[in-house]
Amino acid sequence: MRATGRLEPRLRGLAVRAALAVALCTLVSLTLLVVVWRGQIREIRREMDDYVRGEGLAVGRTLLYDLASDPRVLKVHLIERSLLNEASEMDKSIVPPPPELLELVQANVELPDTLIWYRALQMGLAVTLGQVEDARETVYEKSLRETALGIEEDLWARVTFSDHLRGVRLVSSGGLVVLQAGEEVPPDIHPPAGQATLDLSRERLLVVLPLYVQTRRWGTAFLLMDRGVLGRVTTEITWTLNGGLLILALLLLLLLGSWVLWWGSLMKALRRDVVAPVVELARRMEGWAREEKPVEQPDLGEPEWLGQAFDGLLVRMEEQKEQLLTAQRLGLMERIGAGLSHELNNALNPARLRLEEMALEGRTPTRDDLNKLREYLKAAQSILRDFSMAGRRSLGPSGVLRPGDWLCVARRLLEPHFEGGPKLEWEVSEESPLLTGDQQALIQVAMNLMLNARDAAAQRGEEGAVRVSLAEEPGGVVLRVEDNGPGIPEAVAGHLFEPFVTSKETGTGLGLFVVDALLRRMGVSIRLEPREGGGTRALVLFPPRPAGEEDDHGP
Repeated sequence: MRATGRLEPRLRGLAVRAALAVALCTLVSLTLLVVVWRGQIREIRREMDDYVRGEGLAVGRTLLYDLASDPRVLKVHLIERSLLNEASEMDKSIVPPPPELLELVQANVELPDTLIWYRALQMGLAVTLGQVEDARETVYEKSLRETALGIEEDLWARVTFSDHLRGVRLVSSGGLVVLQAGEEVPPDIHPPAGQATLDLSRERLLVVLPLYVQTRRWGTAFLLMDRGVLGRVTTEITWTLNGGLLILALLLLLLLGSWVLWWGSLMKALRRDVVAPVVELARRMEGWAREEKPVEQPDLGEPEWLGQAFDGLLVRMEEQKEQLLTAQRLGLMERIGAGLSHELNNALNPARLRLEEMALEGRTPTRDDLNKLREYLKAAQSILRDFSMAGRRSLGPSGVLRPGDWLCVARRLLEPHFEGGPKLEWEVSEESPLLTGDQQALIQVAMNLMLNARDAAAQRGEEGAVRVSLAEEPGGVVLRVEDNGPGIPEAVAGHLFEPFVTSKETGTGLGLFVVDALLRRMGVSIRLEPREGGGTRALVLFPPRPAGEEDDHGP
């Protein structure tokens, strides 16, 4: 049964904490947003209400200013005051005054009552002073009604053509004059003490202002103002802001939900792409190079288990590495021993056969026998010398060499091998670049490469050719030895620099092995590659000479 790891629960706990933190931040942000947003809405509504009240007061004051300067209002005020004065001095008679007296009073309304009574007597009217006073009051009342009616008609016109004024109600202080125009104004509603406005509804605003005539208060004006447009605008603004707040809240919730879904997908991806591969990798490390089945996951975190498995893998790899190196050494020794034994047997078998022949014949060795035996021994000595040359740990003294010091020497030594054989194309001159190295080792390297190229090109008969060039390139000095032979067989392409590996029937397989060993000790690299059109190209790259190095040979 699989043990429960610690990485997945840890990630899940981290995901839960992160989700809670994001949810809390979203909730706090949304709460603050709602509080601030609602405060702004209330502020907008308050400012709009203040504006409406201010607008209503401005309209009301303008109307009252016009009324205070209207002579008809002054006339009504004076008539009402006269009526009130007369009513306080005497009681009105029940009998109406005669029409003649009413006409006389109306024509002389500016005269005192006694003069009007005297004139009435002269006209033959039998009236009393009280009847004159009653007639004057009747005339005043008629004039008051006519004047008030004119004012009321003017108020109707103002209400009709006003954008804000919807109703007017004027009440005199004496109570004799009540003017009403437009919509009916509630008679028993008054603003709170110290205020001039009262909100009746979202559509109507009541403005109550005193009306003064000649610095005296005549009455009270009740103005019914229309706040419908501004009220609707305020309501629309409020709904718009509330709708925006709702949309923003939904967006935040949608963002939170998307984030939770994304986090859940991330957790699944981490479990699939991180936790599972870590567990699988740890199991494979635990089971690598073991015959038994992989152990189950221990009760610890996946990274810790992976670290332990990796440490164990390194230990087992070191053990395997030592075993592999030991096996490689043994295999190499077997190959070298077999190859060396084979080559020495090939060189010494003829000498053994000739000695056995002389022993069977019982004859004394001749000079020819001794020369043959010497040749066989020289061949064996040459094999041992080439093999030991590859394992030599020290080279001769290094110096600055011209091409004539080593490359031309190798050419002179090999010229007999090219007589009647492949054509040698020589692209080396004394102007070719200098290089630093062991002279004898470089001569041997050049000879081995040229002999290999000569043997490969010889298989083309008269068309065979070997090209040798030495040139300076950006990476250093390059020696090229090319042939147009059959090329490198695929079977030995990856083992050319190993001992006793050769594609020639009579080769020892030590030439390239020796060349590679000598060049490595001089810090020089070599590679073999196919040549365009067939054949092989050997490239020897000498590192650039250090700046300021003196030329031992001079100019």
